[in-house]
Amino acid sequence: MLIEKDKPFYNVTQVSEILGISADRLRTYDEECLVSPARVGKGDKRLYSELDVEWLQDVRTIISKNRMNIYSFKLMLKVLNLINDKSFEYLVKNEPNDDIWKIFERMRTNPNYAKLNNVK
Repeated sequence: MLIEKDKPFYNVTQVSEILGISADRLRTYDEECLVSPARVGKGDKRLYSELDVEWLQDVRTIISKNRMNIYSFKLMLKVLNLINDKSFEYLVKNEPNDDIWKIFERMRTNPNYAKLNNVK
């Protein structure tokens, strides 16, 4: 079965298994506005798209590799939003820790990045 990347499909249990994190951690990411899963049915059941799962994998990688807390990660997103494309391209090509910048580069193309431009 082919899943459209932007269509909500995965429930909390499935995503927590894919990412190897608890359902509570997923709810925290939602509460902290790091991801906005679709809400469906009674009780507003959360459903995540493939793009949401990819986004969360990148979030987890950056947070764990850099030992960041959620506040620091959100601050980093705000800073990245202020950098113009040319400066960002320079960082991706020239920073010694370029794997993180490449992850951020991928994240900037994910619809979740646009949703988080106004991160609190």
